Amino acid sequence: MDRQPIISAKDVEITFSLRGRKLNAIRKCSLDLYEGETLAIVGESGSGKSVFTKTFVGMLDVNGKITGGSIMYEGRDMTKFTEKDWLGVRGKKIAMVMQDPMTSLNPLKKIGKQIQESIEHHQGLKGAEAKKAAIEMLAKVGIPDPERRYEQYPPNWWPRSDSRPPWKRPAR
Repeated sequence: MDRQPIISAKDVEITFSLRGRKLNAIRKCSLDLYEGETLAIVGESGSGKSVFTKTFVGMLDVNGKITGGSIMYEGRDMTKFTEKDWLGVRGKKIAMVMQDPMTSLNPLKKIGKQIQESIEHHQGLKGAEAKKAAIEMLAKVGIPDPERRYEQYPPNWWPRSDSRPPWKRPAR
């Protein structure tokens, strides 16, 4: 049986408008990802890894545009998705782990509330039930004292002087 990729990007090109000029950031980039596989995209800083992968979750910066190629997912070309299409995919079927945890969460909102919002949106749970699920999620991924962590803000977890979570830092 011929396996079909979960995501297939073919000849993707991404351009940014910058100070009235066009910047070609990604030129003819392709990949296939199959079920059960893990894919790592590596490269030098500034080589376009994040720009390329942001297209898989509809998070390209507003001055960026996919100008060529296709990204097929479940028989649909993601380069043609509307925001409504992305709401059914982003975070529910496809998610992205950002390189810098400090930019992944809103520093003005409690961590647990941000997780709860995603659970409410994607799982249909509400209120106390969604909060309970968020705390369970924190525990499931090994966060110590999840009830307390739920109530904290991101800066309380990862101070800029040390990007490691508090429980991974050496004792002082």
